[in-house]
Amino acid sequence: MMESVSLFDWAAHNRDVGMIEAEFAETLVNPDFAEVAYAAICHVARRQCEVHVDDLLRHLKIRPSHPNAMGAVWLRAIKDGVIIRTGTIRPCVSDPGKHNHNYPVYRSGLFHGRAA
Repeated sequence: MMESVSLFDWAAHNRDVGMIEAEFAETLVNPDFAEVAYAAICHVARRQCEVHVDDLLRHLKIRPSHPNAMGAVWLRAIKDGVIIRTGTIRPCVSDPGKHNHNYPVYRSGLFHGRAA
């Protein structure tokens, strides 16, 4: 008997697979990108109670060749508890190429002090 899969579960699975494929493709042209990006997320999460793409872009000096390569890095940080989804979004204003697109705001899972 086939198991029923909701459209939401199917879409989320395909999104995750696509991000992993984009991350893999990025390693072919920029082998250290995922580790450097993950370290930057951890750095920001240790320094402040909220993490947004604008915060990350201030510390991450390299950029992926394709923006979807960053998705798997964010997912890894979520799964590791480095950042926690808040359900809040706000536009990215630090990168003109992102055209003020809305990005999630995360709560830090590493921050234990006062805001830097």
